[in-house]
Amino acid sequence: MIGNAISWGQSGYSIIEEGELNRQTWALDVHHYLIAKPNGQPVPGKFTLEEAKAHIEALEAQQS
Repeated sequence: MIGNAISWGQSGYSIIEEGELNRQTWALDVHHYLIAKPNGQPVPGKFTLEEAKAHIEALEAQQS
């Protein structure tokens, strides 16, 4: 199940929660994060939140 999206970086990347709904709490138990490019296309891989942030920062540094 997809959860919230977090905007990160300067060029429009998004970090997206992915996990499962906890039937006891009705909250999303996040298993990992996905990255979407500014055009909406996915970046291959599954990340921790810190890995996703660092990966986006590295991608933006390459574009400069």
